Amino acid sequence: MKLRKFFAASPGHDVMNAMTMGTIISLVIKGAIVGAIAGFFAATFRYLIQWGEEFRKAYMAHTDPVSVAMWLGLMVILGYACYRLLKWAPLSGGSGIPQIEGEMMGIFDMQPYRTFISKYFGGVFNGLCGFSVGREGPSVQLGGAIGKIVSYFFRSSLREQRILTSAGAAAGLTAAFSAPVSGAIFVFEEVHKSFYPVLVIPTFTAALMSNFVTSFLFGLQPSLGFTVWVGMPITYFSYLLLVGVVTGFLGVIFNRSILLFKDLFGRVKLSGALKMIITFLVVTAIGYDSQVLLGGGNSLVGELADMPYSVWILAGIVVGKLLLTSFCFGSGIQGGIFLPMLVIGAGAGAFVHAALQQASIVGNDYLGNFVICAMAGMLAAAMRTPLLSILLVLEMTNSFHSIYAVGLVAITSYLIAGLCKEPSIYDSLLELMAGSPDDTEAEQTFFEAKIPVISQITGVPIRELTLPRDTIIVSICRHGLHLVPLSDTVLESGDELYVSCRRGTLKEAKEYFMAS
Repeated sequence: MKLRKFFAASPGHDVMNAMTMGTIISLVIKGAIVGAIAGFFAATFRYLIQWGEEFRKAYMAHTDPVSVAMWLGLMVILGYACYRLLKWAPLSGGSGIPQIEGEMMGIFDMQPYRTFISKYFGGVFNGLCGFSVGREGPSVQLGGAIGKIVSYFFRSSLREQRILTSAGAAAGLTAAFSAPVSGAIFVFEEVHKSFYPVLVIPTFTAALMSNFVTSFLFGLQPSLGFTVWVGMPITYFSYLLLVGVVTGFLGVIFNRSILLFKDLFGRVKLSGALKMIITFLVVTAIGYDSQVLLGGGNSLVGELADMPYSVWILAGIVVGKLLLTSFCFGSGIQGGIFLPMLVIGAGAGAFVHAALQQASIVGNDYLGNFVICAMAGMLAAAMRTPLLSILLVLEMTNSFHSIYAVGLVAITSYLIAGLCKEPSIYDSLLELMAGSPDDTEAEQTFFEAKIPVISQITGVPIRELTLPRDTIIVSICRHGLHLVPLSDTVLESGDELYVSCRRGTLKEAKEYFMAS
């Protein structure tokens, strides 16, 4: 009780106030607590899924009728269990990343206890079956749920609650990939799409603490488990442009395939329980034919980077993984698309390398370089986050000497997807989940916006701004001081704005400041 009282939100500790030393210390401690708890549960989540994959491969090697029948029976039970968990906690379905973004925007109000339980066990169940989904998105939501639970304990203000939820999300991704810097950057670039001092401090603290827990207590290493030791000569960089173009278009195709299968599953006139059970059985049937496409694909990425395959096999892996991931994710199961995107990108990079090698243009020495470059390109195109894409791939493979090659492909791929006017897959999923505004559209919500160095509204008095309807600038933080916005207050570069609007106009209001 004394601990809770000391850290309870108050004028001295509310992050709406200036960044005093007390506020900084409080955020560091809270971030560390969130990171430790989130790291522990995300690490156990990662371990159980790995164990499930190993158990599945060993058991499905037995193809006698009794073994097959017992496994099919288990899949029916697990399919129904996942359906019941999703009914109990509706926001636990899918990746979890759009849900966290929606939580930050005030669109969703996640029930953290239910969401955590459903996400954790549902993810383990579909991992045992072999669903082509990732654990990274679920780990983000698991961490976010823990952050929100911790904020309940400290009776945090709404703004601090969202900060701790974000810190938990960073800790979750860190535990999934063993990449603490990328975990923090993910929150800044994808979730908030901005940097704030009050966000940076607890987020990095949580990510570092999570990595300490996963590395030193659990002994977990970066999930891809390979390193590219040889840098690519600059004479090969022209071929990397081809990789960027391929992954750019592939990212667009992947995004649209995901949304297509979501729509198709919604159109099927069957009960939710039956659809989920059938999905489990279909994935099982594919597993008895071929195990290579099942699961997230951690080991497959390493094989693609190390072992040359024929062009046709690689094409089959890319197409098969894309379709199976779209099918699995379309069912609404508790699983993400982060890792499958990396696998598809790796397959595309190996495909381009194999094609060039077959034409006697490149040798076999740089297969790993093509793979890691294509992974970054795939993420940059599908997620629209070039910085995160570059950093994550380099951090997971410890291949920082390849930054120029990886950066070239990521930027090229990002531009290709931009020319196709393809939004981030997570933004598209969030829009799909949020749907049309309901009767609560008039409810007040808040968000933060930071005026960049180059902005059309810099030097403009507030009274001259063409703000969206029912949007009000509540507070301005400038050089650590909070100002009361008046009609003649002139906005400056670097101003951190705290904005109020109606829930129904939240997207329009955020887009106004982002465009500015």
